[in-house]
Amino acid sequence: MVSPLHSNGHAELQRENVVSAFGDLASRPDLRPELLLKLTGKLQTTLDLNQLLEIFFTEMQQAVLVDGMVYQHAELKLRYSTGRQPPHSASYQLQTQKDYMGELVFYRSTRFREHELANIEGLLSTLVFPLRNALRYQEALLAAYRDPLTGAGNRVALDQTLNREIELTKRHQQDLSILMLDLDHFKLINDLYGHATGDEVLKDVVACIGRCIRQTDMCFRYGGEEFLIMLSNADGAGALRIAERIRMSISDLRFDTDKGPLQVTTSIGCAGMTFEDDKESLLHRADKALYRAKHAGRNRVICDVDEVTVV
Repeated sequence: MVSPLHSNGHAELQRENVVSAFGDLASRPDLRPELLLKLTGKLQTTLDLNQLLEIFFTEMQQAVLVDGMVYQHAELKLRYSTGRQPPHSASYQLQTQKDYMGELVFYRSTRFREHELANIEGLLSTLVFPLRNALRYQEALLAAYRDPLTGAGNRVALDQTLNREIELTKRHQQDLSILMLDLDHFKLINDLYGHATGDEVLKDVVACIGRCIRQTDMCFRYGGEEFLIMLSNADGAGALRIAERIRMSISDLRFDTDKGPLQVTTSIGCAGMTFEDDKESLLHRADKALYRAKHAGRNRVICDVDEVTVV
């Protein structure tokens, strides 16, 4: 059941026995039973998160006029948006007593009235459990495409994602760049400091990369100590700036070990996609740039096109 809209503009999906006492004073939903029955049935037809939210947005238009809707789950890095985002909005935190399921924000050009908010909350009560199931399914999919040690995407995820991004980039005539990153002398780290320390280095490096890239960018574990970073809508100059930021941030990492402090560096090769590229040719050019970076002295960034070196 959905509690009334709180004074801070948020409401929670809660079990009936913990609904705020102010619920008796709030407007009641005015929804046709057949609408709720139809919506409930449709929401049970899919575990795909985007499709589920699209069904909900489409069907709710029969009860409440809404211009746009945004769903996001910060922890799982999920976001879905549809329609426009005019100035007026109503925001809901979605949760049961055990599960947090993200935030939904509804937009329109005029203020929502109390009875419309009540109808939205009544409709949300049909979404909460299908949404919980879709999120669990999404988490299972993510686990299948994630490197268990570092949390970066694995090779299966890379193959699928890069092929899709290359196709979309060509279709929409946008930029796409990739960075091939390799930790310098990583075998020596494992040999001198132990594999447990090596694992900590890999995990901290991926976390460091995540802080340096944008939300639209993605990091994949390409090999043992090698990573690929996909930069959507980034030209060569933008990719070089991001690569240098990553290189400097990694060199700033410090690890305290039983054998003393440890510092790591990385070499990075950068390649921007051309419209003649496929996945193999793009990866090949980034790998050649990385090879040149390592043989030029390591701890540097080299672009495949002009061989500019940033040190």
